[in-house]
Amino acid sequence: MLRGSPKSTRSGRSRRLVRAAQLTLIVVAAFALSGAAATAANAPQKKSKPKEVTVADFYFSPEKVTLKEGQSVKWVWAEGNTYPHDVHLKSGPKGLKNKASYSTKTTAVTDAEFEKKFTTPGTYKFICTIHPTMMHMTVIVKK
Repeated sequence: MLRGSPKSTRSGRSRRLVRAAQLTLIVVAAFALSGAAATAANAPQKKSKPKEVTVADFYFSPEKVTLKEGQSVKWVWAEGNTYPHDVHLKSGPKGLKNKASYSTKTTAVTDAEFEKKFTTPGTYKFICTIHPTMMHMTVIVKK
């Protein structure tokens, strides 16, 4: 039994090839898009640069720093210091855990750095325990 002329068989075959090609393109595009979305979701987040505070003889500079939750402060002791200094958390937001980690363990004159990441929103008050009336600063962490 004949299904039709050779011409109609070729056009039916052509339509099937076009549909198969279209389906292949749709599948490839969907796969590429899902891979791009997964790659963007799994990409490492860019680490923000810490805000720098200078620990100088008898002052912190700047005296006030405002951060977003998850950002850091890096205290750097000035080269020209002639007296020892430290960084000590005097008060922090309610419910702050591990308060001791917000203070240096020792004092230094120069060549020192102390970096701390702030994950709890609120107001943090810092002093130098050697010069508490002169050296004080505030870190404000916003959500």
